[in-house]
Amino acid sequence: MKRIVTVTIFVLFLCSVAVFMLFGPQIRAALSPQIRYAYPTYQDAGGRMLNAIPASAVWTGEDGGTYVWKVSRSDEFPEPAFVVNACPIQIEQEKNGTILFGFGGPSSSDAVAVEWEAELEEGMCVRPGR
Repeated sequence: MKRIVTVTIFVLFLCSVAVFMLFGPQIRAALSPQIRYAYPTYQDAGGRMLNAIPASAVWTGEDGGTYVWKVSRSDEFPEPAFVVNACPIQIEQEKNGTILFGFGGPSSSDAVAVEWEAELEEGMCVRPGR
């Protein structure tokens, strides 16, 4: 009887390892919060060209600074994944639901999270959607 139980537990262990090896990326994607992202654009602000993003992308940190979530690919996980990292910005102007900020924050080639369904944390894996 002990041998049957031991073999059964071992077989179940091997099956669970196989399932996670085959479906790990899909499981991670299903459990990761979904976000929407956009790329900063340029807008004229009184003769100066500034980066522009939707106001929904900006959040205030515990230190009182203003940040955005920069979305990037990461090879940190066994499969390619998208992660978010806090990126500080210096707000220059706000108009019509758009935040204008100078250089030093994300550039026009950096994706920025503009909408998310759950609380995000530094280095968190996310599912991007547009």
